[in-house]
Amino acid sequence: MKPENKMTAAVVVLGVVIVTAAAVVMNSPRWRQKAKEQHQESVLQGMTPDKAIALCGHPVLDETQTTQPTVTRRLVIRNDYALAVELDFAASTAEPQKWRLTGIQDPSGEIRYQTPASQVGVLPCLDAKPVRKPDQKPQ
Repeated sequence: MKPENKMTAAVVVLGVVIVTAAAVVMNSPRWRQKAKEQHQESVLQGMTPDKAIALCGHPVLDETQTTQPTVTRRLVIRNDYALAVELDFAASTAEPQKWRLTGIQDPSGEIRYQTPASQVGVLPCLDAKPVRKPDQKPQ
């Protein structure tokens, strides 16, 4: 191969590498944001009343109501800013252990947190790892 052709090939390869790197860097924030959104959705889909209590501490209010064919449970938890946040769960009376999170809102009902980002944002402890006591061994 002639030296001129080697130089041309090297310049082309270098150009491709630079363009690819630029594309990755420019799209990285979008990928990170999408991954964060998917993580928040996943956290909320698997949320149960017991898990919320384990992650966020003892609720100010914990009410359970049974009306056929559903069981509802309402938890009011204080967030880091001492604001009360209501978590509403529902389960069928046939499978009362299969809770699903139905809503997160201000206890007055005036403010409803509808997106996963706002729901985790108002109660960040939902996305925390359960606290392990020092004498507990990992499972």
